[in-house]
Amino acid sequence: MEKHHWAPRDGFWSPTISNGPPNYMITSIILVLICSLIAHGAQAKPQPITRSQNTTAIKVYQTRGKRIRLVAGKERTLIDLTDDVSGCLNLFDPHAPIAKRPLEIKVIDRVRKDDKDYLVLLTGAQSNCNVQGFCGAAVNLTLIWLKLGAGLKLEEKKAVVIEDCKFDIYIKDHDYDRLDYPEVRLVRGKLTVEYGKTLDDNDRNLSRLAYDRKSPEQGFVITTVEKKSKQ
Repeated sequence: MEKHHWAPRDGFWSPTISNGPPNYMITSIILVLICSLIAHGAQAKPQPITRSQNTTAIKVYQTRGKRIRLVAGKERTLIDLTDDVSGCLNLFDPHAPIAKRPLEIKVIDRVRKDDKDYLVLLTGAQSNCNVQGFCGAAVNLTLIWLKLGAGLKLEEKKAVVIEDCKFDIYIKDHDYDRLDYPEVRLVRGKLTVEYGKTLDDNDRNLSRLAYDRKSPEQGFVITTVEKKSKQ
């Protein structure tokens, strides 16, 4: 019996021949791509790791008196704010013994930019050392801006008193039933506080403090909102 072929007449099929590019061309292209990737990886410089990329954040601790300790991983430093913080910590009561008051500290912001660290702190201390005296129950508030270099070394600092009972300096429209001072906080990355002498309409001195965490190097920008002196 005659055997019939399935292939068309005059046609020929081979598993080693196809209409695509030769195998040696594909192999050459793959080798060129691999060599290019290796060369690019060898030339690329690793990006430096900054503290903003690292998870280590600066922690603030209160120590003796008006000094604070900053800690970030293995780095630590001690900063004396005695000349910057308004208020008294060595309290006394003429009628009874009283313990020393620790410095209240609230971190408003911490940010790193251009290899510098910036901190904005809010501190609170008693207005009068004599708790039974004038303003004895009030608390003075101070905003502090710190610029830190390598190893948490202090490079600059600024302090602004935004509440001082003895000098009639208060935050504008402050809700004194609230103890957490909601006015002193970042809102969409910005801090704005209006403060000054606001109790006497005939003797007013109102200022506005502004801080932007996108430009922490500027520190506190203070402008005068209203000024009216007694005639």
